[in-house]
Amino acid sequence: MTTTPNHVSKWANKLHSIISPFHLRGIRVDCPVCGERGAVTSRWVKGPTVKPVYVIHNRNGTLKSVCGLDEDEAREIRPETKVTKNDLGKILDGAKSFVLISGGKDSLATLVYTKKIAEEAGADLRAIHVDTTVGFPEVTKYVRKVCRQLDVRLSIVRSENNFFDLAKDWGIPSFRFRWCCRELKIKPIQDFLAKIRGRKVVIDGIRAEESNQRAKYLPIWYHPSFKCLSVSPIFRWTKKKVVKYVESADLPENPVRQLGCSAECWCGAYKTPSDFLKLKEIKPELFDKLSGLEEQSPTGYTFLYRKGKQMPLRELA
Repeated sequence: MTTTPNHVSKWANKLHSIISPFHLRGIRVDCPVCGERGAVTSRWVKGPTVKPVYVIHNRNGTLKSVCGLDEDEAREIRPETKVTKNDLGKILDGAKSFVLISGGKDSLATLVYTKKIAEEAGADLRAIHVDTTVGFPEVTKYVRKVCRQLDVRLSIVRSENNFFDLAKDWGIPSFRFRWCCRELKIKPIQDFLAKIRGRKVVIDGIRAEESNQRAKYLPIWYHPSFKCLSVSPIFRWTKKKVVKYVESADLPENPVRQLGCSAECWCGAYKTPSDFLKLKEIKPELFDKLSGLEEQSPTGYTFLYRKGKQMPLRELA
């Protein structure tokens, strides 16, 4: 379906004003609806996991029309969208840029790759690390060390309230109520970026290969919480390419890598019994703190379930 500017809602005009100044070639496609060239984009809407895809058409810098794609049409053009090196250089040169770094390989590859292009473009670059308050302190120390080596300014953000205090009020996070992501990750970044004036962009390490769900994302889109462009420059990279790239960067090894489990966040939404058994072995104090939280949870939820039944951490052996 194609709509003209007179019938386009505010989000399209706003998105056009944010994307068009960069003249990004990696997101330009032949529109499957009207046949004209345009810029592919997406927007967040509450409810559906697969977000709607659009092609925005402009004429002489002015929004001309917007074509909404159905799923078959979106599936057709998604593989064509990418963030080219030239596109990333334009973005870095035209906006205050912030790379999200967790300490994992995807975020490391993104930071190193983006840093090189920023240097070529003579652009400034900053990194943001989120302290979820329920991760390993070694991760934050490692991120500091990497950013010092790469000479990238680092800002560490965290929620005003820690995970344990929030969980006592709201209960343990679940797949249906993942308040942890919103409160411990999104909001701290949102609050930080709200203080930054001017055009800005957030750069992350999301990759299409990670899951079927992420394969339906687009590498450039407007983030409604951060109120800026969100860019995934390694979106089309394979895991093998990421590993090889990080290894070639000669970075210090993450000290938690030898532990054999994730160290960034232990809110529990995606953890397995084997994950918690590993945690019990290497960080017994954190394991005890989490198991004690189950007894204080106002919802009565536990971190784990087996065949639909609660599986308290204290029962793990």
